Amino acid sequence: MKRNVLRSISAVALTVTVLFTTVFSISIFASAASFSARLSAPASTNKYYYNSNYNVFQKYGYGMPNCTAYAYGRAYEILGKEPKLSWNGAGQWYGYNKSNGYYKYGSTPKVGAIACWSYSGGGHVAVVEKIDSNGNMTLSNSEWGGRTFYLTYAKKTDKNPGGNSWWTFQGYIYLIDSATTTTSTTTYKTGKYLTQATLNMRTGAGLSYSVIKTVAKNLTLTIPKVTTKDGYHWGYATVNGQKGWVALEYCKYLSALPATTATTKAPTTTKAPTTTKAPTTTKAPTTTKAPATTKAPTTTKAPTTTKAPTTTKAPTTTKPQTTTKPATTVAPTTKAPATTVPPTTVEPTTVPPLRREIEKYKNYSGNIGDVTGDGKVTIHDGTVIQKYLAGMMELTESQLSCCDFDYNGKVSIDDVTCMQQYIADLV
Repeated sequence: MKRNVLRSISAVALTVTVLFTTVFSISIFASAASFSARLSAPASTNKYYYNSNYNVFQKYGYGMPNCTAYAYGRAYEILGKEPKLSWNGAGQWYGYNKSNGYYKYGSTPKVGAIACWSYSGGGHVAVVEKIDSNGNMTLSNSEWGGRTFYLTYAKKTDKNPGGNSWWTFQGYIYLIDSATTTTSTTTYKTGKYLTQATLNMRTGAGLSYSVIKTVAKNLTLTIPKVTTKDGYHWGYATVNGQKGWVALEYCKYLSALPATTATTKAPTTTKAPTTTKAPTTTKAPTTTKAPATTKAPTTTKAPTTTKAPTTTKAPTTTKPQTTTKPATTVAPTTKAPATTVPPTTVEPTTVPPLRREIEKYKNYSGNIGDVTGDGKVTIHDGTVIQKYLAGMMELTESQLSCCDFDYNGKVSIDDVTCMQQYIADLV
């Protein structure tokens, strides 16, 4: 029989302190984020996913790959500030938000929303990245012990949008209220639009073009040109002298543009010269034929509207300076309610490598301290005990019987400390 014990934040923090002795120092420079669909995995240098000063799941040992760590980082990335989401397992996210009223929620998909599922012993969360004009949805995901990043697809009318058949779909948490869904009847045309989220302005119409500035929420834009690319409708706009393209899915149509009054007038047609009259003579000479009428010149065509500037390919993102982490790091600045505890349940989709390693020793009954069953007591045995205490893995009864290194009848961090002293010849 295997046992899985619920641990508190303090046990995890103590474990991290024992495992890592290097002192880290971190400087935080938070910047406002703007929404654009994430269709590829975040870089390992992305602070929202891999920096424990931003991602609470990374801080307490439940970092990537993990659906909760990913969705929490994605929410931070979208909002540009710490999200007010549950620090517990994915199956508790929807109910936690509903009880506290931090964000609106419902059953209608919206771009930027978090989709939530629950099932016996766990749950799953994913982020709605795109909804095209045909109602096709794209969701980004991560999974505990498995894939760091992957995409799923569904129809916006699906009752279980991309989830496994044995999952129960709970609903969506709307991080940005304005990100409404598109429908097959939506028409995007030139006119006045109001931005309903902080948007990226790009050098061209498409996700592959570089971002040249961010456009603030609740800003009125004049859109004289509209096109489609990468599943979005793009509007050409000018903001503070900067020209570029924004996704109209995150804007509200206000009104049509005023009638055009500045079109270039074609030049006046040149009048044909008067026909030359035959000269008067005593003897009527042969009449001089009047010259052919000069044909009016072709009307000058109004100049073609100036084409948007050639787009520049997105520059490679500058790799941020490597940061270090203080041993006494505390929870992020805006901490969730005091009653909230760190993640305790995450969806087990695959068996972690370390657990697979331990499984081969499930019938082992050996010496005290030799938890891995390799015939000796090493720092690796202490690491296994620490991960067990942090809730990161399970141990068999035989292995648990080898953990009580200080012979006090229970397994605790004191066993690890005693074991380390023994290995260092201090006891």
